[in-house]
Amino acid sequence: MTFALALLAASKPFEVPSAGELFNYETLFNIGPLEVTYPTLVMFGVTALLALFFLKAFARPKVVPTGSQNLAEAGIEFVTKQITGPVLGEEAIRWTPYLTIVFFWVLLLNLMGIIPGVQFPITSRTAYPALLAVIAWVIYNAIGIKNQGPIGYFKNMMFPPGVPVLVYFILAPIELISTIIIRPATLALRLFANMVAGHMLLTVLFLSAGVFFASGIGKATFILPFGFGVIFMGFEIFVAFMQAFIITILMAVYIAGAQKAHH
Repeated sequence: MTFALALLAASKPFEVPSAGELFNYETLFNIGPLEVTYPTLVMFGVTALLALFFLKAFARPKVVPTGSQNLAEAGIEFVTKQITGPVLGEEAIRWTPYLTIVFFWVLLLNLMGIIPGVQFPITSRTAYPALLAVIAWVIYNAIGIKNQGPIGYFKNMMFPPGVPVLVYFILAPIELISTIIIRPATLALRLFANMVAGHMLLTVLFLSAGVFFASGIGKATFILPFGFGVIFMGFEIFVAFMQAFIITILMAVYIAGAQKAHH
């Protein structure tokens, strides 16, 4: 998408693209009430490839892993040592499969922004970060209610011990709103906003390179924005990894916090 816009800018008079041109896609076809767009197809393709990869990796597991099994085990080991182990402790083994899939699913959707032929970060569409946030919300609230009981869960959440009674009038609604509304909202917005910003930045840089290349100012002037675009593509890889890591570790933190009351 980004390079296509840059080439288009170089071939005709430059017009600043609207946000709709960068993030909105026409419906390709419908499956019942579901409108399937290009990002939707990419998302399903990434999901299918990720599922096939793990199924193939562990179809015939070996004591000494090779090939896809070796790569899959390295990924699982990373999530276990860096996320689930330190955060969840004894519960890590229970949640590692789910959080491993979350990490790699988000990472691959993020990286679509720099993959030739796609060049659109799928997580810059609000539906996908929102879906992850809703799933996380259901999981940590269900765990909290199951482990602490419905009354105990909300009591421990809103009325931590050792706080003056009058402070509860301020603290209780803040804690309730924070856990029930703010926590899932920020989980989604953090991922969404970072990927939107990265896509817009790369688009501006490569569009500028295309415009300068086609202008009469001097074709060499395109080198500066093009060079910065290449540099920021490398930075976007780092951001894609960090955002996948952050959303996964926050999910682990929320799950750990719901296991029992922590004050």
